[in-house]
Amino acid sequence: MIKAERLVVGPLATNCYLIGGDDGCVVIDPGADADKIEAKIKSLGAPLRAVLLTHGHYDHVGAAAELKAKYGAKIYMHRADADMIGSRERSLAFLTDARPAPFEPDEFVQDGGSLAFGELSFAVAHTPGHSPGGVCYALGAAVFCGDLIFRESIGRFDFGSFEDEMASIRRLLAAYPDETLLLPGHGESTTVGHEKSFNPYLR
Repeated sequence: MIKAERLVVGPLATNCYLIGGDDGCVVIDPGADADKIEAKIKSLGAPLRAVLLTHGHYDHVGAAAELKAKYGAKIYMHRADADMIGSRERSLAFLTDARPAPFEPDEFVQDGGSLAFGELSFAVAHTPGHSPGGVCYALGAAVFCGDLIFRESIGRFDFGSFEDEMASIRRLLAAYPDETLLLPGHGESTTVGHEKSFNPYLR
């Protein structure tokens, strides 16, 4: 049985998602507050199998090194954001006092690829724009979309590319039915249909 939990972590209120299955759990975007994340992992009663990163900005990766050290879980991300890890400038950590611990990604994901951890199977889509290596992970009728798109808004593109971001958003929305749940990196969830109808950037 698959269980999904959302934790809001760090000073930028980053959404960290924990998805538990019978064989273990996966964490998406552990941006900060490792102790809080570890307590939730314990409550799920399933060992941590993997850490999936939607992109390399500091507020999404801040607890990744600690979780890897504690659980031995592999870290997955896109190669295009790998140079952000350990760089305060490229990860945007220089904008704050944050100093996320560096780590080595274990595997780089690719557009159209998939990741399987027991009964948890994620489809991977490369969605650049907010960052060069932004990705979305789809699990069933839900898509974990990082900072690509928010409820009636989109992610910042001043550190990336507005044209790439809009192309990625349109590609994502075209790929899934209207009822598909979008689980962003900040704020409340939304659906593909709601964003098609109400997102001002898509009008």
